[in-house]
Amino acid sequence: MSPPLAAIFNSRDEVIEAIGSALENDGFAPVPARPAEIRNGTRDLVAFIEIHCPDVTIYIRKIRHIFSS
Repeated sequence: MSPPLAAIFNSRDEVIEAIGSALENDGFAPVPARPAEIRNGTRDLVAFIEIHCPDVTIYIRKIRHIFSS
């Protein structure tokens, strides 16, 4: 049986990696996507959802206090 899929929407690689790693430790398979790709048309949101059929979707808008540039 395949692990449940978790779509992670965020623009920062370190956030996607940290959340993805935590989800993998809990048995999920993370599927990342960047909101900018959807806004500029390089990624089709509907196609992304139809292809991956995530069991959970995580959208993190701001997390600056944890990851500083």
